[in-house]
Amino acid sequence: MKKALMICVTAAILSGCEEPSLVPGDRDLPQPRGFSPSVAEDSEARRAGETLTPEEARARVDLLTSNDSETEFNVASGQTRRNWPVDTITYKRFQNTTDRAIYLRRALGRYALVEAKERGLGTSLSQVRKVAGIASPSTAGEWWANSVHKGDLTEGRARKISLPDTINSTIKNANQIAAFGDLPAIRGTAIQEARGRFVPEFFAEASRSRENIRATSPGSAGGDEREITDENQFEFGVRSRLLTGGEVSVSQRFETVNTNDTSYIPGEQSTSRTTIALVQPLLRGSGVSANDAPRRIANMDTEVATEEFRRQAEAHLMEVERAYWNLYVARAVYVQKRRLAGAGGQLAGQVRNRIEIDADPLLVNRAASLAEQWRADTIRAKAAMDNAEFRLAALVNDRRMGPAGVELVPSSAPNGALSALKTNDTIEEIFVNRPELQQAILQYEASLLREGVAANQSLPELDLVLEANQDAGADGSSFSEAFNSNNNGRGHLVGLKFSVPLGFDERDARYKRRRLETIQQERQVMSVVSTIILEVDVSANEFVVACNDLIAQRKALRAAQRDLNTVQERWNQGVGGENGIALLSALLGSYQQAQAAEQAVATARATREIAAANLARARGVLLKRWGLKTDIRKDIRNQPTYKIVRQ
Repeated sequence: MKKALMICVTAAILSGCEEPSLVPGDRDLPQPRGFSPSVAEDSEARRAGETLTPEEARARVDLLTSNDSETEFNVASGQTRRNWPVDTITYKRFQNTTDRAIYLRRALGRYALVEAKERGLGTSLSQVRKVAGIASPSTAGEWWANSVHKGDLTEGRARKISLPDTINSTIKNANQIAAFGDLPAIRGTAIQEARGRFVPEFFAEASRSRENIRATSPGSAGGDEREITDENQFEFGVRSRLLTGGEVSVSQRFETVNTNDTSYIPGEQSTSRTTIALVQPLLRGSGVSANDAPRRIANMDTEVATEEFRRQAEAHLMEVERAYWNLYVARAVYVQKRRLAGAGGQLAGQVRNRIEIDADPLLVNRAASLAEQWRADTIRAKAAMDNAEFRLAALVNDRRMGPAGVELVPSSAPNGALSALKTNDTIEEIFVNRPELQQAILQYEASLLREGVAANQSLPELDLVLEANQDAGADGSSFSEAFNSNNNGRGHLVGLKFSVPLGFDERDARYKRRRLETIQQERQVMSVVSTIILEVDVSANEFVVACNDLIAQRKALRAAQRDLNTVQERWNQGVGGENGIALLSALLGSYQQAQAAEQAVATARATREIAAANLARARGVLLKRWGLKTDIRKDIRNQPTYKIVRQ
């Protein structure tokens, strides 16, 4: 009978303490977020009114999306700019933690939206849409474009790389992305660690002792001079922590005594005790909210790491795009400088050949000096091109780009930024897409949980102790005899344990710190919102400026080319004469001006592409721009890790 009772109780513990899964599937994946109010705020919420029913909660959440939400979020009076938009008492009246999370996120989303509209973010985006509708300037006159895309600038073996291929290679090979991909999995181990606190535990203890003392009287040891007592004890059972904060245990204890002490009748005895015990905190450490908080915080930390991985991946891909177009500019400048150096050498040769006819020695020296200077500029341009290749190869980490003697040739032309740029997303979507804001909100949620736990721990200790036991005993030293004996007895225990600090202790200080951290996190969310608005504003303006600058630089290039042609025709008519030096200076200046205009156009085209990518990053859609997303994959060690994959 007792065996059956023990088995049933043990099974009840194992089934009752198992944490129900919040989401079907892999338990190691991040779970839905929620909130846990502090004890003080819970009491305040109860005093403020009854808890909300699911229907009332849903209506309250939906209220944030309507025009009648001034009672909770007064947009008209501008309170959103001065006050924290989340009413903590309100959301802690939600019975469902998911509703609490929805309430908080919608309130913060509304705050971000109002801030963005008041700062004119929509105007910036409308300017982007207007510019995006303008046709891209033609590439007529950009003679260097074909040379940039040809692999004949160096003696090495050419490898053409398009920007899409470069992006694909980056997500497969970049160590920087792989390193951050392991972070969510590392943080995710804390989820199982938190769950492990509630895993039932088997325990067992065994001991053997002997007592050998001088007999107190001739008859106390049955005529022996010494009293000898052998005692064996063995105990085993199962114990487990509960989500309510309590601890329940079921144990079985056996004890045998063999002695010559005549006070023991008989000298060989065996006893057993079956015990069921429960210690349940009533104040400090009580409640599912306080005890489940570590797991929920671990879930949030894992999601923060996931958002951090996305942020770092977008930042790295942004650098890859920047390096790709910088390589394009470096190759264009090298081609331009090489042509300029060739023209300078040819001009110096013309002047030198006519020194005995009509060329002044000063003309020869002037032309030769500048020709050498342009040749030196070509050497520096070649070094800059090599450095651009090295940087791109390092960011991509593709071994096919790394070997010496391989010339990286960008095959993508800088003309696709406007067609690839999509600004149809709303301001709300921008905030949803930005990983920085999602991180800040998650950290705010976690701070609320930590504050609630700290408030709970600052309460006095009051524990309820319950225990029920059943004893059995028998003659002889056999464990089985004791367990099967019908000589049974029953008992129970009911008690309370209480303790309270007589002053401001470390738990009170910890609660105060957590409260201040929550306030700090509120300000951090506000700061992130402001930063996102600033980044979108700046990147939108930079894109508009880049588009207009390209048009202006194209006009400047055409003017410089016309000026060069005019001066070149005059020079071809005669080298000598009184105006020879002035004409040579004008020609050399025209050459330099034309090359500077060519370089400015190449740079403007690349700048526009970079500005478009940076605007996509500011809007949180850089991955979507390339049809990418984050996902969980198995690495070569068969361990879960986050990767960037195709949608």
